[in-house]
Amino acid sequence: MGSNVISKTFKILRAFTDEKNEWGVNELSRHLEMPVSSLHRMITTLKQEYILEYSEQTNKYRIGIDFIRMASIISSNVNINKIVRPYLESLSTELHHSIYFAMYYSQYKKLSFIDSVKSSSALQYVLDLGVLEPIHIAASGKTILAYLSNLEVAAVLESEKVSVSEKNEILEELARIRSQGYAITANERKKGAMSIGSPIFNSSGEVIGSVICVIPISDYKKELENQYIKKVKDAAEDISYSLGYLGKPMERLPN
Repeated sequence: MGSNVISKTFKILRAFTDEKNEWGVNELSRHLEMPVSSLHRMITTLKQEYILEYSEQTNKYRIGIDFIRMASIISSNVNINKIVRPYLESLSTELHHSIYFAMYYSQYKKLSFIDSVKSSSALQYVLDLGVLEPIHIAASGKTILAYLSNLEVAAVLESEKVSVSEKNEILEELARIRSQGYAITANERKKGAMSIGSPIFNSSGEVIGSVICVIPISDYKKELENQYIKKVKDAAEDISYSLGYLGKPMERLPN
C-alpha cells in the first residue's frame, strides 16, 4: 500500500474522530477534497474490515466495532506518564528550569505531582511527588481550579476553609487565568519560588491537571517572561492534544 493511500486513510479516520461521528460519502468527499469514486473504494475497504460501518437509519457511515475495540485496548493500556514525560523533558531543556506535571484528584479536591524533570541548576526548588496538595494556591493548582465548575470551585474553597475576602481575590484571579490560559504565582507553594502553569485537558474537555515551570525568584528573568509563558502553554496544549483534547491542533512535538 502506497504512502499516499495510508495518508488518505488517516485523513478519513480523523474526519470521523475530530470532526463528526457520521458522514455521507458525498459530504466527506467535499470536506476532504477527494474524488467520490476513490473515497468510496477506501470507505468500502474500511467497512469490510469493520473500521467503519454503514447506518441504514441515517444513510451515513460511522466508526465501526473493530475500530472501537482497538481504541478501547489502546486507551486501557496507555500510561499517562509515558505520554507526558517527553514534553516535560523537552520543556526543561528549553527553559533550563524544573518542570512538574500535576494530576487533579476530584475525590480529594486536591492535586498531586506525579512526575518531574529537575533543572541542572544548583539552585532549584523541589516539590514532593505523590503528596496530595491544595489546588487553591500556586500556578499548579489555580490553573486547574480555574477550569472546574462553579460548584466544584465553591466546594474546594469551602473544604480549604478560605475566608470570604480571600475567596473573592481567588475568584478574580481564576477569571484572569481562564482568559489568558496560564497563571504566574510567587511564594505560594514554595517560598522563594515562582511558578508558571497551564492546564491540561482530556478528550472530554475536562481539566485533569497542569504542567508548571518552577523558577527560583533570584533566577527569574522578567525579560524572558513571555517566552516562559509561551513554552509552558505550548507544552500543556500539546499534552492535552495527545490525550485526545481537540481544543487546539498539535504543532510542536518533543524530539
